[in-house]
Amino acid sequence: MARLHGFTKTQILDVFRKMALSRRLDEKMLILLRQGKSFFHIGASGHEAAQLAAAVLIRPGEDWSYPYYRDGAYCIGLGMTAREQLLCFLSRADDPNSGGRQMPQHYGHKDLRIVSQSSPTGTQFLQAVGTAIARKMEEKKDVVYVSSGEGTTSQGDFHEALNWASNAKAPVIFHIQDNEYAIST
Repeated sequence: MARLHGFTKTQILDVFRKMALSRRLDEKMLILLRQGKSFFHIGASGHEAAQLAAAVLIRPGEDWSYPYYRDGAYCIGLGMTAREQLLCFLSRADDPNSGGRQMPQHYGHKDLRIVSQSSPTGTQFLQAVGTAIARKMEEKKDVVYVSSGEGTTSQGDFHEALNWASNAKAPVIFHIQDNEYAIST
C-alpha cells in the first residue's frame, strides 16, 4: 500500500476519524454544558491535528503522558473512548479518569499511562520531567509526553522543567500548542 509521509491510507483515515470524533465530542459537551449537565468545558477544537500527530508516536500503556485540559483529541488518539470522556465530563462514578471526582477534561487513565492533571497550568512540566528522569535512571526505554498551551510557557515551572530535562538528557517530549489564548496562573 502506498504511504503518505510514512503513513498508510488506513492510518490517515483512522486519524481523520479520531479528529472528527474529538470535534463532535466537543460540540456535544457544549450542548450538555448549556443544558446544565456539567459545569465546565475547555475543548480540543482546533487542536485535533497537532494532538493526534503526537498521539501516533506515543505507545499507550508503555510511554507516559502528562496532557493538559485541552488534550481530548490526544487522549482519543491513545485509546480513550468517547464514553470515557463523557463520563469524565459528566463527573460520573464509573469515570475511569477519577471516579467522577476530577474536573471535566482533567484526564487520567491508568491503563494508558495518562497521569491525572491539576488545574493550575504548568504544574505538569516538572512532574513529567521527574518521571522521565526516574525512568531513565531505571534504564527503561519509555518516553514521557507533556503538553500545554503557549500561555504556560511564561511560568517558571516550564523553564525549570526545560533546564532539568536538558541537563539530565531526559526522554521527554514538550508539546506546546499555540492557540493564542495565553491563559497562565
